[in-house]
Amino acid sequence: MDTAISTLKKNMTAVLNSVEYDFSNGPVEGINRRIKSLKRSCFGFRYLDNFRKRIALIRS
Repeated sequence: MDTAISTLKKNMTAVLNSVEYDFSNGPVEGINRRIKSLKRSCFGFRYLDNFRKRIALIRS
């Protein structure tokens, strides 16, 4: 329990900001996960432009 309390005290500003503001990096992390999944499943594209077009399709 002492470890949890000391960690909370150390990160108090971040905790208060997360409660006060509605901003989140969740959507950005979701896009990154989809792009990484695309890279793993396709084993590379012949042309980088095709890969960029596929990423644009994922985001829409």
